[in-house]
Amino acid sequence: MMGYLARLFSGPSWCCSCHQTRCLLAMLAVIVVCGCDAKTNVQLYENPEFGISLEKPESWSHNFYERSGSIVLEAKSGPRNGNSARIEIFGYACVPQQFDDPREELEANIERIGILYNLDSVSVTQEPEVRSIEDYEVAEATIMVPTISLPEDSVINQLGNRKSGVFQIIDMLAIRDPSRNSVMVYVYRGNSEELNAEADAIVESIRFICAA
Repeated sequence: MMGYLARLFSGPSWCCSCHQTRCLLAMLAVIVVCGCDAKTNVQLYENPEFGISLEKPESWSHNFYERSGSIVLEAKSGPRNGNSARIEIFGYACVPQQFDDPREELEANIERIGILYNLDSVSVTQEPEVRSIEDYEVAEATIMVPTISLPEDSVINQLGNRKSGVFQIIDMLAIRDPSRNSVMVYVYRGNSEELNAEADAIVESIRFICAA
């Protein structure tokens, strides 16, 4: 296919001739070759019971835990080797939350993480701030948790080691719709920029599918 395109595009005046049909076909072929792969590995995941839908690469696994009310997505890149990423989504989306301000929900969860891992304080690298995704309100903060404080078999350690001076970066997002339906999202980042970018795209695609 690429050899065919090369022959079509060869010559100094390939698109300057009167063969407009040939030119158009060649341009369409380029669009097909260059653009078709972008969506072939993207899957739509819908969970009416949980109340959300999202788009994820097919290379990411997903599990729904009804008892804890959570969905976990993981990049299939091998065991925690520094080239992995993890997303946890908590809270049935179609249940309105008690917090008037989503930033309050973030602050409460930052405090909870400090207690969970017995930290004197939690390092906050981005204070809670609010932005919009279409008509959704998103409060977001970023924290760092020392990996030495995590259990050896911790599933949230995406860096592949556990020692002093190494920190697990966690993005925390409280996403809510105009009806105050809300979920909490945790993004555990590894060393792979590609997987971190995929995690961001997954979070940006989250939509609520609550019945009227």
